[in-house]
Amino acid sequence: MNNALIIYPGFAVVFLTFLLYTKNRIEVGKAFSAKQIKGSYLKLYKDIPPDNVEISRQTLKNQFELPIIFYFLVSLLYIKGSLNQLDLIFAWIFAISRYIHAYVRLSTNYVPRRAKIFIVGLIALLAGWINFIIGL
Repeated sequence: MNNALIIYPGFAVVFLTFLLYTKNRIEVGKAFSAKQIKGSYLKLYKDIPPDNVEISRQTLKNQFELPIIFYFLVSLLYIKGSLNQLDLIFAWIFAISRYIHAYVRLSTNYVPRRAKIFIVGLIALLAGWINFIIGL
């Protein structure tokens, strides 16, 4: 199997992060223009922003939590050079779960649904790590 294929789900999660940076910047810009937040909010994030700004910010912050472990796994799988079908399946499940998780958080923000999607991604990532460790 072409080892470079593992990079694509990694790119997908990176792209999501850039999309969320853009979304967050738009939300902050709107709130600032509407005088819902002050410039001081952007210095220390101490003020209470409108919900849409905080949700956008928290969604972006999420991309620097669990996905870090995913990026490390993708890097190790690429370096190891013996990619298998399960590696790709788990990686794509994780990447897709991050998109769905972000969508739910930015739309309905319904916590039970968000939690289920998070668990799917977490299990896929854990399974990917277990598969990697077994293959060593």
